[in-house]
Amino acid sequence: MKRILIADDDRSILTLLSFNFRQHDYEVTTASNGKQALDLARKNPLDLILLDLMMPEYNGIEVTEILRKKGNYTPILILTAREDDEIKLTGIKAGSDEYLDKSTPMKEVVVRADALIRRAQMYNLPKSSPSAPNEQSHYENRRMTVDFKRKEVIFDGKRLELTKREFEILELLIQRKNDVVSRQELLKHFWGISDTAETRTIDVLISKIRKKLDNDFIKTKRGFGYTFTDEEI
Repeated sequence: MKRILIADDDRSILTLLSFNFRQHDYEVTTASNGKQALDLARKNPLDLILLDLMMPEYNGIEVTEILRKKGNYTPILILTAREDDEIKLTGIKAGSDEYLDKSTPMKEVVVRADALIRRAQMYNLPKSSPSAPNEQSHYENRRMTVDFKRKEVIFDGKRLELTKREFEILELLIQRKNDVVSRQELLKHFWGISDTAETRTIDVLISKIRKKLDNDFIKTKRGFGYTFTDEEI
């Protein structure tokens, strides 16, 4: 049975979400504010955390930031009544894996949750497994060493701080070195969507990775997407 923590200060929404996820064979734990959500996330093994954006104590983005800084990489889905692209990008930068409007049909919310859990389970498969998505466990060039198993990047002799999503994107691009990977493909792979209107999310994350890598390695193929290359570096 899949285990989910749902945090929302609106009792009616919390009840509706809990009912629907239980109908789809989820074991549901609930919280009514950000502090409770943090406490429960730390104490309970979970497959997914669903957070309301605006909650007392800590809001959904703050909860996400705290959990990620503590090394908790459980998939996080944020729900909000605010239709604000900047808020959405802030949530993704903080480490959330999905961001949905509260008007999203309940069936789609559950489907997105299922997809996040499946991707997390696939991503955490041991590298020796024949069904693991990546066979390469290590990458190295003159300036950078990446340990895919330890989720660690050493750049110019120093450990590089990347968010979970930034590391995952870098890993995928390295695994497909010299291939052009489109924004839609990245969206589909990590968020289960390929909406052209959402490609700014990818651009922001790529920009952050590039800044940390001194704009080396990740190149833009205008009109097509991104490619990782270490040629002539």
